[in-house]
Amino acid sequence: MKRAGCIHILIFFVFFIVIVIPGLIVKGCRIASPGNPGEPPKLESKQGRQENSVALYINSIKKIEKIPLEEYVKGVVAAEMPAGFDMEAIKAQAVAARTYVYLRWKKNGGSGCSLHPEADVCDDPTHCQAWITKGEMLRKWGIFSYYHYYSKINQAVSATEGMILLYDGKPIDPLFFSTSNGKTENSEEVWEKYIPYLRSVTSPGEETSPRFLVIKQIPVDDVVDKLRQKWPDIIIDSKNPERQWKVLEFSAGGRIKTMQLGNKVIKGTEFRQLFDLNSTDIKWERTGKNIKFTCIGFGHGVGMSQYGANAMARNGATFVDILKHYYTGVEIKKAL
Repeated sequence: MKRAGCIHILIFFVFFIVIVIPGLIVKGCRIASPGNPGEPPKLESKQGRQENSVALYINSIKKIEKIPLEEYVKGVVAAEMPAGFDMEAIKAQAVAARTYVYLRWKKNGGSGCSLHPEADVCDDPTHCQAWITKGEMLRKWGIFSYYHYYSKINQAVSATEGMILLYDGKPIDPLFFSTSNGKTENSEEVWEKYIPYLRSVTSPGEETSPRFLVIKQIPVDDVVDKLRQKWPDIIIDSKNPERQWKVLEFSAGGRIKTMQLGNKVIKGTEFRQLFDLNSTDIKWERTGKNIKFTCIGFGHGVGMSQYGANAMARNGATFVDILKHYYTGVEIKKAL
């Protein structure tokens, strides 16, 4: 009888954990609106006492929702940075995410989202910042990891509440990316615009990233086809195109800035995009009927490296140390 009773208790416990709790979480994962019960209290702002909400265009439902600022930041951090990272790295990401939307916030005179004029930002990571709901976090991490990771992100966001990055008294555009090759890039070497706080800095400890070194092989015929589609007037050896490739200039971060392909001089960023490579730190060699590309790092290389930030945090750096390292000459202030 005792054994049967224990089995019944175990079944009830499993049912409660696997069925009931996820149901309650997902039910509570609806997007908050101004009339929702339990909504966070309104915060003081430059415009008086009013709700600090972000007008977010959500691509999956093709509409704009108003999200309380700090809840929006949690959704960005959960989407953009591995939740297993050190707490100080997550805090740094939270401040960067908040600064990003603050700069674009229409109520502060920002320009908003260029793709969706009525929104401050969208959730497309190729255009603004990625963002996910609590329900999506649950599906991403699973029921048992959800509680730990969400609590961690909630703690990081709460600890940095209202904090943003300023340069010369103005909010910065806090660019970030996944993994560097050991150094970040100067802004003008990627986008041709000099930005004083986006300078090349060292970024050690990146080797822990699964994308630190990636090898990709592409058939020679495909390489030649892509080159001719992109530049119809290119003059290139169709049998051995790589023999006519030469790096002309490296960036401060050690990546390809300009290179020659036959009769064409192109940017390293163009070459990376054409062959869908992880970064512009590229080496190549011929292997039979393929060209083997070896890339170090992942992303554009400008601003804060996420894996570099995590390496700094694990070596004892605070989120302030991390942000001031990757964004030259900035201040961190509580603006809200």
